[in-house]
Amino acid sequence: MFQYTEKNKGKDEGILLKKVNIVGNLCAGYGEIVVNQLYQNCSHEDIEGVYVFPLPTTAVISGFEAEIGGRTLKAMVEEKDKALKIYENARARGESIFPLEEFSPHYFKIGIGKIISGETVKIKLSYVEELDYKDSSFKLTIPAVSVPKIIKNKSGFETLRDSFTGEFGRKTVGGDFEFKINIIVESLSRVDFRCPYHTINVEREGDTVAKISLNENHHFIDRDFVLFIDERETLEADGMIYEYDKSDEKKGIVYIRMIPKLDPYEDEIRENYVFLIDVSDTMEGEKLEQAKNALQLCLRNLSEGDTFDIIALGVKLNSFSKNGLIRFDADSLREASKWIDDLDIEEDAAIFDGIKYSLEREGSQNTILLFTDDQVDEEEEILGYVKENIGDNRIFTFGIDSSANNYFLNKLAHESYGKAEFIDTQQRIEDVVLRQFNRIQNPQVDNIKIDWGKLQVSSSYPRTIDYMYDREPFSIFADVSGDVCGKITLSGEVHGKEYIRNIDIDNFNTEENANLLKKVWARKKIRSLKINMKFQRGEEKEKMRRELIELSKQNGFISPETTFIFMELREEPVLGIQLKNIIPIKVNETTLGEKIDGNVESGFWYRSFGSGENEKEYMDDNRYLDERYPRGKLLRIIAKNQFADGAFVDYEDSSMEDKIETTSMVILAFVTGSERVDIYTNQLNKAAAFICKNYDRIDFEVRPDIMKLSILALNEMKREKLLKDKYIPQMDRTVEKLYEVLNSKDETKSIFENLIKNSFKKNLASLFALSENGKYIEEEITIEEERNSIFDMAKLAVLKTFNVSGALK
Repeated sequence: MFQYTEKNKGKDEGILLKKVNIVGNLCAGYGEIVVNQLYQNCSHEDIEGVYVFPLPTTAVISGFEAEIGGRTLKAMVEEKDKALKIYENARARGESIFPLEEFSPHYFKIGIGKIISGETVKIKLSYVEELDYKDSSFKLTIPAVSVPKIIKNKSGFETLRDSFTGEFGRKTVGGDFEFKINIIVESLSRVDFRCPYHTINVEREGDTVAKISLNENHHFIDRDFVLFIDERETLEADGMIYEYDKSDEKKGIVYIRMIPKLDPYEDEIRENYVFLIDVSDTMEGEKLEQAKNALQLCLRNLSEGDTFDIIALGVKLNSFSKNGLIRFDADSLREASKWIDDLDIEEDAAIFDGIKYSLEREGSQNTILLFTDDQVDEEEEILGYVKENIGDNRIFTFGIDSSANNYFLNKLAHESYGKAEFIDTQQRIEDVVLRQFNRIQNPQVDNIKIDWGKLQVSSSYPRTIDYMYDREPFSIFADVSGDVCGKITLSGEVHGKEYIRNIDIDNFNTEENANLLKKVWARKKIRSLKINMKFQRGEEKEKMRRELIELSKQNGFISPETTFIFMELREEPVLGIQLKNIIPIKVNETTLGEKIDGNVESGFWYRSFGSGENEKEYMDDNRYLDERYPRGKLLRIIAKNQFADGAFVDYEDSSMEDKIETTSMVILAFVTGSERVDIYTNQLNKAAAFICKNYDRIDFEVRPDIMKLSILALNEMKREKLLKDKYIPQMDRTVEKLYEVLNSKDETKSIFENLIKNSFKKNLASLFALSENGKYIEEEITIEEERNSIFDMAKLAVLKTFNVSGALK
């Protein structure tokens, strides 16, 4: 999108958007999108131009060009130190400097400079992204293109934000405006396509290649272009190869996708956990609060029969249990939750003492988790002690923000057969900890080897594979030569049992996707080098840094060690040659090339109002709740208030009806949104098991609505593939029994029929109170003390996921 500064008020038209042409290629969950736009200054005045562009949260810029008045400005990647010298020298000479800045997460703007009257501006922006993947479906989102806006204030932010979200209503562009979308999709298996906001044409070439284009009569530009790619069958192991000839030699690029499903390997093993939390003054504030929340969530992922202890690392050690590990149950969870809430800051952290305590006084065969942001002086002494005394324990370390001693924490985890995780300031501690804790608890494939068959592999990424985790997609890339025949075999172990998967690789035919996979490979290498540099020092770290810079420059991705500069290409009419000039960019690249964790919350799409004062009143109420409780925050609060038996309820001594009602609503809160909730899989399965175990203790004649709520929750959890295999038979029996009860009585038969006949969204909407005219939901939400408002918070989380006008159709 273009914004421009209005220098002189007049009757001119300003900047007009004339063309939008979006092309892209998608391959097996990755994509490169190129956005071409043509603007024209239709005013009688010269204007100052600023180009503004949004990016999906998983995207990284791979190219940017602007063509203005016979010159082309092309973004180039340069080493950060060199770019800084170019910038400083240009500033000293008084030369022009283009500002590139981020003014909201993944909304960026760049000054283009003067645009004279009648002149056109061509913009070409490209980015590479990893598509969202959920429930065997990929989701591509291309942000909406907005018409140009005049900057009314210094920043122009409010105007721009409204234009991107599409809140100004549904608009079309007529006249000579041109809007095209053409995307080539190459998939691992047969797929179907859905596009909720635009009319598309699908032209198939065989089972795995399709061309997606926008219907020529479709000119809506104010909605995101959203494309769902639904796999008809998702294989645990699948792959593709692109073959080509180079210097009379057969070459190829292999891509393998693994989604291990390890339910058959899951054993009912009781585990022992020791949690070490740093409470020194460097953790004060949000870091400590998030670390405490992470502990609360970890405890709620334990199973009855597991044992645990918590040790606060202050000036002295403070252990939750004075008698070693204690059994996880309702009483110990209640007491531990209060103990965690009461933790406070101290001046220092006795980390070495905490590690000694864990290894000497907490028994053996323990999983030890250490949360810290502290620097450690006695590194070698601690590492030597752990090497001698680790026994059959494991230590997992979590380094919080950049002040943590990454080198030491990685070595500590390595010496103790664990793993290190490092949490940046942009990430939420709870999310990183809970994801890793789920990996620790669930089966994982280790001792992994790949037999490439007859393929000759010159390089692969990753070079070595430590683990593959249950239900987590894992990608493998390789450069190969020779004849492509036979099978690739991946083998490993899960809990000492053999794990073998044969991978059939299909050919893919588009050169664009071969180039895309090369870029994806490079991006993953850059990310891996960035992480591994934290663990190294001296020459090894410098070697990695140089490799990272080279990869970044070769592929056009900026990194922590590189940034953008502009190359100006200008035709010289007298000499008949092309002149090149380097123009510095003042850039803030904190998020230009990295993923932002967390979702940007939208407004209350589930409510529909007419015009007038009544609308303002409702919108103000909704806006307050929306800002105070975005969905991500609601889910975290709800999750940390689960009880030991798996139930969610406002008060622990509530009736069984209330427990099952609230637990069912909580499940719906997690499974109805668009965000990934796999970090909560263990808790959701505990909740579903609780419903199935206790449903027959409800008086359904009094509360048939709870049966409906439970059926919706359990069915949707199964449809979203969040239910573990061991719970599926029990869940199927429970749902079947609930259907039978509803269908057996005249007064509840209509509920049964609606569940069968209506869509999930319509049944979901019917759970809430509607207005008299049936056009919007009129549900009261009351949140006082959060831990005692779980039912209302779950309702609010569900209501945030849909627009009621759409849900009632």
